Amino acid sequence: MKIVKIIQWDMGHRVMNHRSVCKGLHGHRYKAEICVEGDIVNETGASEEGMVVDFADIKRIANSFIHDKLDHAFMVWEKDIELLNFFENSEGHKPVIVPFTSTAENVAAYIFNELDGQFNDAFGTGLRLHSVKLWETPTSCAIFGREDI
Repeated sequence: MKIVKIIQWDMGHRVMNHRSVCKGLHGHRYKAEICVEGDIVNETGASEEGMVVDFADIKRIANSFIHDKLDHAFMVWEKDIELLNFFENSEGHKPVIVPFTSTAENVAAYIFNELDGQFNDAFGTGLRLHSVKLWETPTSCAIFGREDI
């Protein structure tokens, strides 16, 4: 069975080499659909009886990375020397330096890879991360799943 929890956060970035306005500094209200799969708990009297996992547990695990590291941050490609210099010489910002240009596709894969190990059979029900569907805008998203590894 698959279930989904939606996590939202605000983050800035730029796609340095892109031909459009995306090469400039900008931000998004990102939305990630965290899809996990596992067996339904059938243990009579268990707190999670009838569930794959409590949605609150998905939220807690996902937010330990997404909210704590990415919310109100600015994602910077490690090859973007101009931005690296800016953040090195200023205070009060939350840069997240990554080894890729921060397209929706790459950010979806990044989140999947960061969260994947945290869900692996976390509750003894065969639970695992199935996919991350990352909405960069209300009409544009990227999906990274286990089959993309």
